[in-house]
Amino acid sequence: MDFWTNLWSFATAVGTIALAAATYAIIRQGKTLREDAKKQRQDIERQHQERLKPVCVLMPWNGIDPFTMRNTLLDVVGVDPSNSSIGLLGINCFLRNVGVGPALKLKIRLGSPVVARYPGDEWEYAPLAVGESRGEEDKPLYLPLKFGDSFNQTDFVMVTGTPWEIVLCYEDVFGNKFRSVHSKSSFDMRPETFTWTNPPVGGQPKAIMRAIPWLTYVEIKNP
Repeated sequence: MDFWTNLWSFATAVGTIALAAATYAIIRQGKTLREDAKKQRQDIERQHQERLKPVCVLMPWNGIDPFTMRNTLLDVVGVDPSNSSIGLLGINCFLRNVGVGPALKLKIRLGSPVVARYPGDEWEYAPLAVGESRGEEDKPLYLPLKFGDSFNQTDFVMVTGTPWEIVLCYEDVFGNKFRSVHSKSSFDMRPETFTWTNPPVGGQPKAIMRAIPWLTYVEIKNP
């Protein structure tokens, strides 16, 4: 009798283990399917967002980066005739959206890698559609700067002689943020960024400065 009882107990135990294993496998399979489905949705969403990505850029009139002539791309226009507390800079470029989606909340500001006293105000432009341009050779875009305690009209007229940066900040229709930075400097003058040549016998090494592109494009994705 004990034999049959033990056999039945053993068979029951084996069946329970098999059922548990099957249940675990089903749970794991379901989890894997859910994860695959989630990844597929994320991939579809990412591809959808890629198809509507804006890329805003300031393009010199001839469409060519002048490299050593970037100092000609920003002019002092003068004080805003409608507001004496604002100075106007003229940007000698087209502002164009060369991406594949509209640029929303488009703002512009002047920055500098070395000058800290520039006003940090951002000035908002209207949204820029795909392929749309702003600015003309006989009617350039304006970049306003506010006068204040740390930035006066004397500072303003000297701006174009400093190593300025023009920064465009904008968003796509999904709220992802983008930034396009345009640098006056053609080379990075900071010694810590230099690379050095191997000196000849009895000679001195020469510094090689890093070239700075006219456009630096940054994407800031939503989490």
